Amino acid sequence: MEQLPGDDYGTPSNSKIKFDDIVQLLGEFGTYQKRVYFLLCLASMSCGIQIMVSVFNMGHQDHRCAVPDLANDSFTIASDHHYKLVNSSIPRGDSKGSYSECSIWTADEETGNRSLTSCKKWVYDDSLFHSTVISKFDLVCDQKMARSHSRMILMGGLLLGAIGTGVVADIIGRKLALMGMVALHAASSIGVAWADSFVFFVILRFFTGISISGLFLAIFVLGMELVGPSKRMLVGIVVEVFWAGGVMILGVIAYFVRDWNILQMTVSFPTLLMFSYWWLIPESPRWLLARGHNDKAEAIIRHAAKVNGVTIPEKVLNKIELEEDTKKESLCLAFTSPRFMIRLVILCYNWCVFSAMVYYGLSLNSGNLAGNIYINFELMALVEILGYVICLLGLNRIGRKYLHIPCMLVGGGACLSTIFPVLYADASLEWINIVLALVGKCGAAAAFAIIYIYSAELFPTVLRNSLMGVTCLFARAGGMISPYIADLNTLVEGQFGKALPLIVFGATTVIGGIMCFALPETLDKPLPETLEDAVDFGRARQGSKTRRNDSGDVSHTRDDPDAQCQPLTEKISESPNGLLSETLEQSIV
Repeated sequence: MEQLPGDDYGTPSNSKIKFDDIVQLLGEFGTYQKRVYFLLCLASMSCGIQIMVSVFNMGHQDHRCAVPDLANDSFTIASDHHYKLVNSSIPRGDSKGSYSECSIWTADEETGNRSLTSCKKWVYDDSLFHSTVISKFDLVCDQKMARSHSRMILMGGLLLGAIGTGVVADIIGRKLALMGMVALHAASSIGVAWADSFVFFVILRFFTGISISGLFLAIFVLGMELVGPSKRMLVGIVVEVFWAGGVMILGVIAYFVRDWNILQMTVSFPTLLMFSYWWLIPESPRWLLARGHNDKAEAIIRHAAKVNGVTIPEKVLNKIELEEDTKKESLCLAFTSPRFMIRLVILCYNWCVFSAMVYYGLSLNSGNLAGNIYINFELMALVEILGYVICLLGLNRIGRKYLHIPCMLVGGGACLSTIFPVLYADASLEWINIVLALVGKCGAAAAFAIIYIYSAELFPTVLRNSLMGVTCLFARAGGMISPYIADLNTLVEGQFGKALPLIVFGATTVIGGIMCFALPETLDKPLPETLEDAVDFGRARQGSKTRRNDSGDVSHTRDDPDAQCQPLTEKISESPNGLLSETLEQSIV
């Protein structure tokens, strides 16, 4: 049987152990943790579904003005008589001969002269979508930007959820925060299907956004705090794979369910099953110990040990010692160093542009690409998973910087290159545009995963939570802008309008990739503890002095700022909450 220090196991009774020592004995990713983590990952699928469902329930439908006083008018011409009525009432809207979407002929009763006026009623093409929020509330013509406004409000909910949920989870616990978000998630997403006005619809979507951000935060932190140090990068990326898997499931369901409210109900009612997590998901033992609830933490740990087939020594928990926070420094000091400020600006730009605006924008833009919307949507989700696999395989081999930059340059270059097939290729080569968009999405997904770890490793421990919160604000701001860029084709007509969103995404991404050359590599480098360490990070160390202690081991003096730091992997293994669970808690999508 494996032994822990203390009691009858060969160490003094007053010796202390750290919580990660317990996790090591339990098994860093044992059967118990795998069961809990799998359930948490299932919940993350709903987060991806509820964000991306707007691709279908707010999908574009071709439309035209309805013929006045014709009660049964339809977008499809039903007869010769219908054809004559439409031709006499609706002007042609463009060079292709399509009927006007916003204008109608009206005759003056006295003179009989005809003039164009704005119509108040529309008919919609139901060949792709039987019904959408657009057709339900007539969000066309003067209201055509309402779709972008709705998506922006959803992203605003994500922002509020990211800011508030971390604080709440620290106060009331991870499990209560999780269940609170489950309740809000279920109520708001189901309620959307019964919205009888657009205002009510966007209000419910705002609360859905809060619940998505809060739910994913609780899922991420709980998962991180249950596993051992060497598995945290794995579980941090695998949960993103489940997110993308949920998006793929959404695409399949949407193919068979073409009415927006029925689709909304179909993907939302399963969220009620998450109420079972009250009995299936434990509270975080780390949080319980930090709050002094040792008996509850001990019960959870012993149950986990039983499931994992290991034995925990009696009364071992009273020997757990939680690390104290390091000394605090003022956030204002981070803005006094030009060197550090340049790095912070680069990271904030990356979070805003590539990690949120481009990632979400490309996903939302899948409905604007040529070809079948359902196939394009599935391919977007598939290449997202490919991006996460690239991270798992290369992050600890290639490095953060030297994997992040190629992902940005290749992804952004692919998006930017769409201008060429749009301007110079005919319809038979539209598949090139789709392929370039898919390459862009793959790069965006990989960079989205990398930037979390990269930022955490560049920020000093004493300010890491605060600075990650700053970058999170920029990420959410980018997410709020992304719907408007994705819908630029509604403002700019023609083929160029269809490519314009990808051009904007590509140009901003390439700029971000070039900026990242100014950042240092962090793989296998000492983790900065203080702001001074962070400022000196990446510099060639000069004046470093070493001395030998009584045992002959080499130790560094304070002249070497990095000597006070530890490699990231060592820091994770010593921290009771782990670097990721500590720093990403305030910055999850």
